[in-house]
Parts: sequence; C-alpha cells; structure tokens
Amino acid sequence: MIRNTWAVALILSLAVVIGCAPSGTTKSGDELAAEQRQEAEKLYSIAAGYYGQNDFESAERNANEALETDPSYYEPYILLGNIARKRRDAGQAELYYRKAVGLDQKRAKGYEALGDLFLEMRKYDEALEVYDEGLAVDASLADLYNGKAEVLLAQGKKQEAEQVYKEAIAKFPDDVSVQRLWGEFLYGEGRYEEAVEALKPLVERFPEVTELAMKLAGAMAEEKMFVEAQVVLDSVVARDPENVRALLIQGVIYSKQGKYNAAVERFKAVLVQEPTNATAQVYIGDVRTKQGNLGAAETAYRDALKLEPGMAAANAGLGDVYRSRGEANRGKVLTSTSTEKLRQAETEYKTAKTYYQQALSDNAYASYARTMISNCDQNLDIIGKELFTR
Repeated sequence: MIRNTWAVALILSLAVVIGCAPSGTTKSGDELAAEQRQEAEKLYSIAAGYYGQNDFESAERNANEALETDPSYYEPYILLGNIARKRRDAGQAELYYRKAVGLDQKRAKGYEALGDLFLEMRKYDEALEVYDEGLAVDASLADLYNGKAEVLLAQGKKQEAEQVYKEAIAKFPDDVSVQRLWGEFLYGEGRYEEAVEALKPLVERFPEVTELAMKLAGAMAEEKMFVEAQVVLDSVVARDPENVRALLIQGVIYSKQGKYNAAVERFKAVLVQEPTNATAQVYIGDVRTKQGNLGAAETAYRDALKLEPGMAAANAGLGDVYRSRGEANRGKVLTSTSTEKLRQAETEYKTAKTYYQQALSDNAYASYARTMISNCDQNLDIIGKELFTR
C-alpha cells in the first residue's frame, strides 16, 4: 500500500514537470544573433535610404536603432560618421570611424573613411598613417590608394604619389576611379601627351563616364589636337545636350582655333540653359576682345560682374579692354600722338589698373594682373614724361 502511494506521487510529479516545460524548441544564441542582425540590416537599409535623400535626422535615428538592435554591426558606425562629417562635426565623425575600426580591424572601409576625414581636415600625416594601416590589413580597396596618393600630392611629394598611382593601376586595371585620378594627375602636371595616352583607351572602354571624356578633351586641346577634342566633346553633348561644361570647353577650343563665331554660339547655348552663368559671359568677352570688338567685350564682362560681383576673370577682362583702348590712343609713335589722345590713353591705362588690382585677390589671375599693372605703369610713366615736355 505504501509502495503504490509512492508510485502515484512520482507519476504526478512528472506530469507537473512535463506540463510546465515549453512546448517549442529553445533558440540557440547563434539563431538569436542572426535574427538581431537581420533586423539591424533592415534598419540600416532604411537609414542608408534616408542618407541618400539628405534626410540626415531620419538616417541617424534608424542607424542608431540598428546599433541598439545589434551593437556589433559595422556599417551603421560608418554611416553615422558620414552624417557627422556632413554636419561638419569632425570630432564626432572621427569617434564613429574609430569605433568601426575597433570593431573590425581587418576591414578597410573604416580606415578609408577616417583617412578621408583627416585629408579633408588637412591633417596629412595622420591621414597617411591611417591609409597605410588600412592597406596593411586589406590592400583590395582602391580608394585607399587614391587617398594616399592625394595626401602625397598635397604634401608636394609628386614622385611618391606617382608611384602609388602606378601600383593602383597595376592592381585595379578596371577601376574607373583609379584610372581617372591617374589621368588627372598627368593633366595637372602638364604632361598632356601622357594624359591623352592614359585617358583615350579609358574613354573607349567607358564612354558613359563623362568626366573621363571631358578630361581627355582638355588634354587633347592642350596638345592642339583640336579636331580630336571636338569629336570627343560632340559625343558627350550627343548623350547629354544640356552638359554646360562640355559646351563651354567646345567654345574655348573653337576660340583657340580662331573660330570665334562658333565659339560664341556655344557660349550663348550655355546662357540659354543657364542665364546666370557668369563664366559664359566672360568667355564671350574674351572672344570679342580677340576680335577687337571692345564695346561688346566690355558689355559681356560687365554682365558677368552683375551675375558674380568681384569675379576676377571679369575684372581682368575689363582691364584688358581699357588697356587695349589705352594702346590704341597712345599710338605706336608717341611724339606723333596728339595731346588729347595721350590724355585719353592716360585715363584708359589708369582705369585698366583699377580693374587689374581687383583681380589680384584670385591666385589664378594674380600673376597676370601684376604683369599687366606693371605694363600700365610703364606706359603711364612714358606718357607722363611726354606730356610734361609739351
């Protein structure tokens, strides 16, 4: 009787245990982690979409939610760093990029982002160190080579930069960014013939990459390969009739060939699309100056200044207009020039100086402006002495 009671109690206790047990299978830690990553990826995808739309607040919110779901997720740190960088918060951007690097030291993206940040801040030594660290762990990211070369160029180490580009070209023969930067390096160094050789096959392989075609056309123009340059630009305009830059370059090339009417036609086509394009007005002024139509040139330069007050190119152009008028009034034989014309020439040269002086603030025109100011001063001195004797 006692044994039966014990058996019944045992059966009842087992039933209780079985009844309390969960009906489903318990998930493993790996399964839970996979679910968290999947949810985090969804949130990151949403954040990236908002980032692409420049909605940084929504992008930041979703990226942070992704990290709350999975703190070990790498990509949101890069995105948050990019958002901080867009907001000009370099300190916060660096913090996020370093978190990404610390999370996975074998992934190059964090090094690239941090190096680019330092490059933008002109912290060249720090940038170079970071790019080298990235290349040491993963040399398969072309942007690390590009960044390193840019730093070396900024430091004036052109030979070292060239070597980096050559390494990148050998390693990434199909990477458009590497090839483009190499072509731009050659162009920037004035090695136009080499730039043509480097860029021509690229344009043939990647005809849809407008930037490559534009750079090739520029190099060809510098080599006086005007017909070939126009063919390249024609293909760009055929694909994109509203490409203002292509039209401007075409106009400049026509001007170099002495085809002034065709040049002006291109510049006016730009103004149809962009009525506020001051550069097109300056180029029209340059063409009219070459044609000797100083009145039309002055009008174009003044129109440019209305669109962009203080524009150095327009001020330099007006300086040329008044200096040319001064030369015309001065005459080739000073002693044969009337006093009235000499006084007019004196006024023109003084006016030209004031415009050249306004162009000194732009490094692109400063050297030319200084030379022209010196020219005006010499003429003013000669005219002044001649007038003094009369």
